[in-house]
Amino acid sequence: MVLSARPSPYEGATVPVIFCDEARAWLGRATGVPERDLEVARMPGSTSSSLFLIAVSSGATSERYVLRLLDNHAWLADEPDLISHEAAALDEAQRAGLSAPRLVACATDDVGFGAPVLLMSFVAGQVELRPSDFGRWLAGLAGQLAAIHRHPADTFPWHFRSWVNRAALAPPPWSAAPRVWERAIEFWLNVGQDGSPSDAEARAVFIHRDYHPTNVLWRGNEVSGVVDWINACRGPAGVDVAHCRTNLAQMYGPDSADRFLDAYLHAAEGFIYDPYWDIDSLLDMCLPEPTFYEPWLHFGLNRISDAETMRRADAYLERVIKKLEGP
Repeated sequence: MVLSARPSPYEGATVPVIFCDEARAWLGRATGVPERDLEVARMPGSTSSSLFLIAVSSGATSERYVLRLLDNHAWLADEPDLISHEAAALDEAQRAGLSAPRLVACATDDVGFGAPVLLMSFVAGQVELRPSDFGRWLAGLAGQLAAIHRHPADTFPWHFRSWVNRAALAPPPWSAAPRVWERAIEFWLNVGQDGSPSDAEARAVFIHRDYHPTNVLWRGNEVSGVVDWINACRGPAGVDVAHCRTNLAQMYGPDSADRFLDAYLHAAEGFIYDPYWDIDSLLDMCLPEPTFYEPWLHFGLNRISDAETMRRADAYLERVIKKLEGP
């Protein structure tokens, strides 16, 4: 697949923001830069929290930072340790030598922003959703993910848990293949007492847990960094592979998900593919119904109709079930 190249607006934060004096003072202390020399602009494409570009505006210095404001109160109520979690994940990524932001400072209490905040270094690069060489792009995505999974993170205290909503487990009324969904749900429920393979912990590595194309930055044809580590944990590599595959199937169709798997198998020596993780991801992302992820528009992907999104979900699940059941 070859798609026309299109620059991404990742670096184009264009909405100026003025924080209160207390917040600006905290930023000044965290960066070591006088408050008057800091410019703040909202960054596009974030849905789970607010992101801001912090730029130094004096002299020859061009340093930049990214500030996460955790203003999603429902998420924070469910996981009150989110800021500590992301801070630890960034430190772990640095210890592993991964291309990720560096932790600069964080505050779990209100320091003037009205919510917990985390300040990290800026990673130069662009989100690329319309690559000119689709095969090379998939290989880059797969290779970067394999590099993350080579780190065991043996002492990292956060561990994988499924995001599947058991209350939503029913063949969806929109599907043209309800029996396939019924088979997937039955399989997911029957594998392990807790809904995951029993040997998952034994095979655990460092996983990003939200690895998909809008969290990967590029400079030219090379990956320059991976962002949004707030969900990182120890878990089976297949969790990340499946999550990325489901995103790709929704964005470009099931063929792209299979090509990504082939690229990952080439990059990750010893990886054993388990369709269970694809089913776990599909049940998480497509029930009660699959939806178009609005930030894709910010980064150059054309809108996909609801009907096409549902068709792709059906077609992709049918492929996964065929892999599960064999020839």
